[in-house]
Amino acid sequence: MSTEAISNPATSKSSIRANTVFMALLVYFFVTLQKPISHMYVVSMIYAIPNSETWKYGMTFAIGCIGIALIFWGLRKDEVKGSLMGFLGAMLVWDSWVEMGLDFFEHANSIPMVKDAEGTPVLLGSHNILEISSIFLVFMLMMTMFQKDMRCRMLMWIRKQCGMREGLGKPTPGLKPQTSRIAATEYVFVNWFMYVLMIGILDPRIAGTYHPATYALSAAIFIWSVYLLYKQSKQNEVGLMIRYAIGAAGVAWYNWEITTYWGWYKEFWIDPNQMGKWAIVLALFIGIFIFLWKTPVNPDTGKSAKLQ
Repeated sequence: MSTEAISNPATSKSSIRANTVFMALLVYFFVTLQKPISHMYVVSMIYAIPNSETWKYGMTFAIGCIGIALIFWGLRKDEVKGSLMGFLGAMLVWDSWVEMGLDFFEHANSIPMVKDAEGTPVLLGSHNILEISSIFLVFMLMMTMFQKDMRCRMLMWIRKQCGMREGLGKPTPGLKPQTSRIAATEYVFVNWFMYVLMIGILDPRIAGTYHPATYALSAAIFIWSVYLLYKQSKQNEVGLMIRYAIGAAGVAWYNWEITTYWGWYKEFWIDPNQMGKWAIVLALFIGIFIFLWKTPVNPDTGKSAKLQ
């Protein structure tokens, strides 16, 4: 495809790549598929791998290192490939270092589960560790918000409402974003924030699974996730779609998680007996990844065409 065709999507209207809403929703679906895949991976590592530190935790540490390498290699890629590599790399880091690291420290320190008044387990010991990490999360989010070149929509909105923009100065002109690093950082922060939020509200010492505050928060997050899905459909460049979907789908996943606590459905992605469904999800994820990877990009700007 010529540079002219890339810069002018009207020349390729017959392609599904020129349909903004389709591409935006496809990217959203792709990012959402990562969530069950991550659960499959963690469940497999915890229960299928031999219970030895060398195999279970040594292997996951190595896989996390591959994730770091993907993020690094993505720094020199265009916006589409960089965003994909940052997203995939952060996924491997979170699942291998964070999730499995929490599992290691939970068992190494015999951290007990949190139970409700009836004695029903609500949170794992690893959830306790993650809940405590909220102290560090709040500080790091604030420091990120003080960064004048930060482009997170939510933090920019908070910064505006708090009247911080003038005190931070103007963004650096002509600064080319490192999309791989941005996508990876966004993935980690969104995952971290939403997990801490859900664990905190489910903690019976704070609210609980069926507490009115839990229902109120869940309703607010559902409305928020619908709004973000609407905004996702308005993104008009594939690299930006990927990065926006990391946040939008990350927020929406709370709805899937909280409803399992309410018994609305059973998660097939944590059941090793559902390997057929696991294979379908993984095949869809890989197929869409390849499709997005092949997105035509303007060599001068490093971006895909702006869709209409």
